[in-house]
Amino acid sequence: MKVGYLGPKGSFTYSAAVNFFKERELFPYESLTALLEEQRKGTLDYCIVPIENTIEGSVLPTLDLIFQTLPTIQAEIVLPIQQQLMVHPDHADSWKEIELICSHPQALAQSQVFLLNHFPTVDIEQIGSTAQGAKKVADHPEKKYAAIGSKTAAKQFGLTIVKENIQSVKENETRFWVLGTQPLTKALPQKKKKATILFDLDSDHPGALYKCLAIFSAEKINLTKIESRTQKTKLGEYFFIIDLETPEEEKLQKVLQRLKEQRFMVTLIGDYPTYIPKIRKS
Repeated sequence: MKVGYLGPKGSFTYSAAVNFFKERELFPYESLTALLEEQRKGTLDYCIVPIENTIEGSVLPTLDLIFQTLPTIQAEIVLPIQQQLMVHPDHADSWKEIELICSHPQALAQSQVFLLNHFPTVDIEQIGSTAQGAKKVADHPEKKYAAIGSKTAAKQFGLTIVKENIQSVKENETRFWVLGTQPLTKALPQKKKKATILFDLDSDHPGALYKCLAIFSAEKINLTKIESRTQKTKLGEYFFIIDLETPEEEKLQKVLQRLKEQRFMVTLIGDYPTYIPKIRKS
């Protein structure tokens, strides 16, 4: 089995992957685009991508790439996320004098209150993953650089954590999707089952979205999330993504059929369990 994740080793996506698959099955990719393209081509059996965070909401690049490639969601993993400020050991005593902080945009955003309070004028660099930020700090010991990321990343790259748990919200979690063509069976605690649907409207007219949502209401299906994203075709054209609590199979298929009958362009991209794994050290 070959499983791809947003790397390098030490990223939060790596933490999700290692708590779900065996480490020897894991292969890092430097970008979400490369990761999803390899999965689309069949090079990977599965890939793991971040989809939503407590503080910052949806990971929009993931949503956009999923709309373009239409993979199948086989599982969801929910992990607690704690952000750490780390520096090269040579600068552990002078960490308040750092000149650059680098990390993934999501990690930076999740730590923005801390950054505003402690480093309002320090340069910020957005980078491909939290682990890539940690690697940059490790690769430049002569520079007063810092990274924001996981304890795993600090250990992986030999960095010193100088401030712990700097995320703006204590109960910070991220949802990750496991994408692939084959169902998964895992002996892990399951919170619930969900389904995710992509759709767009056949025309822009009053009540179009209401008509769609009314179908779910009529069948008493609980929607856990609805979000719109631009189709990147022209201004004002959007697609919608809906997460819902999975009803029995017959009812779900009935709703999908009714949506299609009313000329909604609908794609079911997953009917899957949500896992809350017991975190193990990697």
